[in-house]
Amino acid sequence: MDTILKNKNELRKYALEKRKASRVSGVTEINSKRIVSAILNSKEFKKSNNIALYYPIKGEIDITGLLNVKNKNFYLPVCKDNELEFLKYENKLVSGKYNIPEPTGEKINPELLDIIYIPALMANGNCYRLGYGKGYYDRFFASHKIKALKIIVVANELISNNFIQDSNDYKCDMILSEKSLIFA
Repeated sequence: MDTILKNKNELRKYALEKRKASRVSGVTEINSKRIVSAILNSKEFKKSNNIALYYPIKGEIDITGLLNVKNKNFYLPVCKDNELEFLKYENKLVSGKYNIPEPTGEKINPELLDIIYIPALMANGNCYRLGYGKGYYDRFFASHKIKALKIIVVANELISNNFIQDSNDYKCDMILSEKSLIFA
């Protein structure tokens, strides 16, 4: 993709195709292990107690290995009434909206989160993400006073300046891939 594409639906299709190829070839699993290792060794993770993750779908980078770390509180997103909230992970997941596994624990006040790891189809160098188009994360960030470090997790091949964010998109603090860490 040499030119800037403004049609986000084209970009979503492109990203899903790239992720499918990476998943089939085993690259996603390798990248996921590298990213989990980088997170475990990061000072941000080590000093954090309340950490929001996501359950991977459609070839997203899988960071659920972090759930095995002791002495941390982990929270996963739940789509409820067209909004996103984070519930405590307590070793049990149930099928939720969009058939995504969700926790059944207590809801956290989002202002208490230290880090939020965010999935993406793509990200640009300005720390904006391209999601599935439902706006859950963007609405969540816009409607809460989030102090947490917001980190987009995405494969390096899907970091691109081929899309321009729009006024509804929310800027994150960092992008983490298997090869790089980009700061806003």
